Amino acid sequence: MVTSLKEKQVKPRHMKKRGLDFHFRKEAVKNKYFRPIELEEAYLRPLGPYTAQNSIISLEEEPIELYNGWLVWKEMTDPEERHIAANIQEILTAAARAFRFGQAYPDQFSCLMANKNVLKPDVCVISRQRFERLVAPVRMGSKHKIMWGSPELVIEIRSPSNLRSKEKEKRQNYFENGALTIWDVDPEKRKIWVYEAEDWENATEYGEEDTITCERLFPGWQRLVADFFSKDLTLEYIVGEPAKQWRTESKAEGRAEGKVEGRAEGKAEGRAEGRLEGLRIVLLYQAHQRFEAEKLPTDLEARLERYTMEQLIILVGSITTSVTLEEWLSTFPS
Repeated sequence: MVTSLKEKQVKPRHMKKRGLDFHFRKEAVKNKYFRPIELEEAYLRPLGPYTAQNSIISLEEEPIELYNGWLVWKEMTDPEERHIAANIQEILTAAARAFRFGQAYPDQFSCLMANKNVLKPDVCVISRQRFERLVAPVRMGSKHKIMWGSPELVIEIRSPSNLRSKEKEKRQNYFENGALTIWDVDPEKRKIWVYEAEDWENATEYGEEDTITCERLFPGWQRLVADFFSKDLTLEYIVGEPAKQWRTESKAEGRAEGKVEGRAEGKAEGRAEGRLEGLRIVLLYQAHQRFEAEKLPTDLEARLERYTMEQLIILVGSITTSVTLEEWLSTFPS
């Protein structure tokens, strides 16, 4: 049974001069509810008083997330967990830059969902286009920025401190706000489960000896799963592998002639079309989820088929921030 707020006469756990707006902080202390709580408790309580706007500095400085209007502890205390997160970030940053896509970011990157929750992936990969479009001040005149939506790739790392019961809801939050792929990483089993936007319920399992891919972001890229859990992964190996792969592919393309070259081009075109189709499916699904299906334009699918990859990525971002269907449709390229 959850203790009521009146019964919790608890002194605030981190009273800094900086943090919540002064007036809000003063009211929070007066009413004895200024303290981050556990995830389960946040969902059992009625809607809380916190928003991204009135708690942005605390969200930036503390290992906390925002659920149902309540600040929730999200601490990555295990050294093994941090080591794996660092490996993942370094490997994916090298890949993202090799593909001129964007880069990977560590934890504490705040993402504001449409339902007002603020989530922080353990690691994430964000494209340059999405970063420029969706990372913005949390309120007018504020210097503190937040991502209005989800990164393309979200990585969550399991630990004893993480509650498993709400992970499905968390994944749904990310996908509903524009995530394309989610990795669920288990350091103990040394496995990665990959969820795609088209199927939120089922994952593809990768063991330590398997090779993992990320076709949505890096077509043709692959990596041995064991690398993410390695204790002695050198910088040369991290950075050199993508460069080596690109050099090898360039030489192969240079030697290819006639039918060989045609087949290579066909494969590249097939991969590109697969990415485009995946984005179109994500947009159609999100449109049906966010807006009333009967109000959607009858030619929506046909219109999406005319757009390039860059234009579709922009629409994935704009659908997460648009309040109405009309607002989203106004962002469509002419």
